[in-house]
Amino acid sequence: MAAPWDPTSADRPPAPSGAPAASEDRVAAADEDRAFVARATRQAIVVAVAAAAGLAALWVLKAALTPLAAAFVTAYLLDPLIDRLEALGLRRRAAILLVLASVGCAVAALLLYVVPNLVAEIYGLAQRLPGYLERLLVEGVPRLEQRLGIELPTTFEEIVGRLRGAETDLLSRAGDVLTGAVATVTGTLSAIVGLLVIPILAYYLLADFDDLLARSALWIPPRHRAYVVEKARTANRLISGFLRGQVTVAAALGVLYGVGYSAIGVDLALGVGLVGGALSLVPYLGGAVAVVSSSVLCILEFGVDWHLAATIGWYAAVQTFEGFLLTPRIVGESVGLHPGVVIVALLIGGDLFGFLGLLIAVPLAAVAKVFVDEGLEAYRRSTFFDDPPQAPPPPGDAGPPGAGAAGGIARIPS
Repeated sequence: MAAPWDPTSADRPPAPSGAPAASEDRVAAADEDRAFVARATRQAIVVAVAAAAGLAALWVLKAALTPLAAAFVTAYLLDPLIDRLEALGLRRRAAILLVLASVGCAVAALLLYVVPNLVAEIYGLAQRLPGYLERLLVEGVPRLEQRLGIELPTTFEEIVGRLRGAETDLLSRAGDVLTGAVATVTGTLSAIVGLLVIPILAYYLLADFDDLLARSALWIPPRHRAYVVEKARTANRLISGFLRGQVTVAAALGVLYGVGYSAIGVDLALGVGLVGGALSLVPYLGGAVAVVSSSVLCILEFGVDWHLAATIGWYAAVQTFEGFLLTPRIVGESVGLHPGVVIVALLIGGDLFGFLGLLIAVPLAAVAKVFVDEGLEAYRRSTFFDDPPQAPPPPGDAGPPGAGAAGGIARIPS
């Protein structure tokens, strides 16, 4: 009687030729996956610790860093212009003084024109406001009472009577109001000092701007320098596209809003244009503020007539011009930041760090986008994401004993 086959004996059937190679591939792929996860985890921990330390430093020093951040943004915006003047043969420090003086004169001229007109518009609105309120009480309150089924005060005496009931609470809050006023005055003085410091800091930053960037690269380890410099250039394209492009678009929108609403006859047209243009740095916010405020002012002054239709029509025309011509020509595809990302970054930055957060929110979002895109690309290239298919066994290989072509049952040769 023949002895049973021992799988450990030397005369066992030979292993399939493709099995060792496939097993080695699987082991190598598993090792690569573990290495990728470990490397990504280490990098994520380092980035998280560095980000936490940086945010903590910003939180502690935000008051002192705000003028420095504003000066750096100013230097960043003006550096290309100064480089061009320097290429034309002008000495760099002379070019800096010329550009800063030109910007200062432009801002002063704008303020000399804007501030008196804005004050005149506010004064005129304050004079007409009682008439607007009286018409609102006479025409609007009865409609609200009919719609809501409640009684509202319609005369000045009734409104004063309602307010007298709350005078005790108002007096108790007077101390808080006084404290807030003192804090406001102190903050205003600090802001004025900061505004005076910004051009001085910007001058010294511009004088050595290129050297500062070159020297900062020397602090990067040589083995990582090329990679970091490449990513910094990518982030620079995103940041410059947003700042230089969106600032130009916002200024153009402010002019268009102000001119159009002034022609229609809207109260505070200049102020609405300035605020709408400035808030256009935040996607969708500037246009929304402009159309809502101008519509309310139109209704107060003219009621619902052609002025309101013209105001809404001008807003639609400006938005169409901005979307189809202005932004594609000036900004193009250089920004690369989704409007939702910009809004969230500005909200978080402003809430955490105030004005400093508004200054650094978009640049930090651009830098984060560069490294997030790099991480996602590395993840998509890894075998952890896309495990290569196993090579099929060579033709004629019957596989391990007992394996067949159908249902794991060995095929009986004919």
